[in-house]
Amino acid sequence: MKEGTDQYIMKVGKGERLFKFYFFRPLAGQDQHFEYRMLTKEKANGTLEMVSYSFKIMNGVPLKRGIMRVPEVSKDQLEEVVQNIVRRTNTSPDEFEELDLSRFSTIDEQIEFLRKEDRADSMVIV
Repeated sequence: MKEGTDQYIMKVGKGERLFKFYFFRPLAGQDQHFEYRMLTKEKANGTLEMVSYSFKIMNGVPLKRGIMRVPEVSKDQLEEVVQNIVRRTNTSPDEFEELDLSRFSTIDEQIEFLRKEDRADSMVIV
């Protein structure tokens, strides 16, 4: 996916729901609000789709760069990817957050939780 071709990072279709979000926030990038984000959804067939990108704020403007989409990944593979990133980047527990949305049975419950936690971008979640 080329940057700027779609305002949505991940679309959730009928029968799909969010799975887990991962945030890597290195202390060295705090002044620019730099994060590496991985978003996953569970597709109707039970497999996962993953999107990852770098996020930072430059001159007050949020920027997303290096968007990468993995159309199909297993839950075991996803866990391996996360652990590899943690190891290779020497990410400490203070620099990592996992937001597990799989405990909610519907996308509506997930969105409501994200809104209550002020974690939803109302410009893209409709």
